[in-house]
Amino acid sequence: MSAALIIIDLIEELAGPKGRANRCREQLEARDVIAHTNTAAAYARIRKIPVIWVRVGFADDYHDIPPHSPLFNHLKQIGALRLNNGGCRWLPGLEIKPEDLQFEKKAISAFAGNNLLTWLQQHHCHHLLLGGISTALAIESTARQAHDAGFQVTVLQDLCAAPTEDIHQQSLETLQNLGRVMPSQAWMKR
Repeated sequence: MSAALIIIDLIEELAGPKGRANRCREQLEARDVIAHTNTAAAYARIRKIPVIWVRVGFADDYHDIPPHSPLFNHLKQIGALRLNNGGCRWLPGLEIKPEDLQFEKKAISAFAGNNLLTWLQQHHCHHLLLGGISTALAIESTARQAHDAGFQVTVLQDLCAAPTEDIHQQSLETLQNLGRVMPSQAWMKR
């Protein structure tokens, strides 16, 4: 069974010090998500597991946002998540390698508005390992869609963060219905 490590939305706008929507920043730092992500990505590369980075971002005029989304319309009002303004840059310290894949998404799920699902199916990736922010939004949404598409899902809990530890823990409880939830160290020891 082939696996893929998918890291979602670790970008300036959502977790950087000047991000307009950086509600996960404190927990991301407290949980040392960047270091854990780099370690897991390095391990995946050694094991020949594709490392896939997915980030949300929109055109400067926002013609590509989900039109009825309260979340994205609020972000539009504050000028967040435009691909050309720098807020969609990956967080400093992330070790993204040239052989890694990158996708842009147009909603909450990592599969929204791109060909990630097709790529995974074409490359016979049946097991998805997920990390990123926010646990309660992007990780849950992606896990649900992956589950329903027939993938085995594992959430690497120390690669994830939410606005608060309570929200993160509640989300992890929900995610146990969709797949395994484990620390990255436990996955790397398997």
